[in-house]
Amino acid sequence: MLKIRLREWLYILLLASLLGFSISGFVASLHGQRLMPVMFLGLITSLYIFVLSFITTEINNRWLVRMLPDFLRTPFSLFLALVSGFLGAMGGYLTNEALGIVDLHLPMGKALSLSVFLGLMTASLGYLLYKLVSLQRREEESKRLLLEEHIRNLESQISPHFMFNTLNALAELVHQDPGKAEEAILALARLLRRSLHFEPLISLEDELNLLRDYWKVISLRFVGKIDLVVKVDEGLLSLKVPKFSLQVLVENALKHGLKLRHGRVEVRAYTEGNRKIVEVVDNGVGFEHIREGTGLSNLRKRLELCGGRLSYRRDKELTFFRMEFSEE
Repeated sequence: MLKIRLREWLYILLLASLLGFSISGFVASLHGQRLMPVMFLGLITSLYIFVLSFITTEINNRWLVRMLPDFLRTPFSLFLALVSGFLGAMGGYLTNEALGIVDLHLPMGKALSLSVFLGLMTASLGYLLYKLVSLQRREEESKRLLLEEHIRNLESQISPHFMFNTLNALAELVHQDPGKAEEAILALARLLRRSLHFEPLISLEDELNLLRDYWKVISLRFVGKIDLVVKVDEGLLSLKVPKFSLQVLVENALKHGLKLRHGRVEVRAYTEGNRKIVEVVDNGVGFEHIREGTGLSNLRKRLELCGGRLSYRRDKELTFFRMEFSEE
């Protein structure tokens, strides 16, 4: 089953109209008819064929083709295209007989043979379009698989980086506070459980839950008091973001901005024009120039692969790390 998108149907309508005009113009020149009425009749006939093709294709794709064995699906679809072309041509013929658009009085036998010819032409054109759309679908699927492979490779680079830092923190904590160490280990277990599944993109709501577990682990290393504040529009909780993206930005704010001492980290998500913004803001020491490490560089690449963008800036006493997603 090959689903045809609305934009592709519009292209087909445009192509059918152009063909109707062209064939009509050719016929008008052969028979010495006035051009405009013949082209108008050609347009009406094209619309008939298009509407019938649209209806039969949608019915076929949604219901009929599923009941057929594989080897009959393509011949049956071509037969429906032939029937659509035949009936559309007959519709044009009968409309002309009723309204007298063009002074052509064809006998019924000739009208039927001409309709069969247009039916065969419709089936041939439909088969050609089927091949072109199939080729485009395979190309899209190939790009999607390549994208997933890129993201999988980038994600695999993050896990060792995260584990190295976390295990170092837990090793120190086990001797200082076993109770907090246990709590941190349970939170870490939940993080690892999620990392076992390949999910290049997850909802912002799930990403926030991962961040809260991460916060339980990393907060045990704080020297002073650091607050985490989350301000997220509920309508954006379903927004797809790269997994562990918030963790990367929050970790960067804690280590380089607040130095794990005192301050505040705020996670915001809101809509700005046609863009959806997710940003991490901290009131740490800020930066003059940033040299992106593995985490930020990796996140930038993952965002670019899914059509997003990473930026950062310093404004007064605050540092902003922003992920932008354009509306599809």
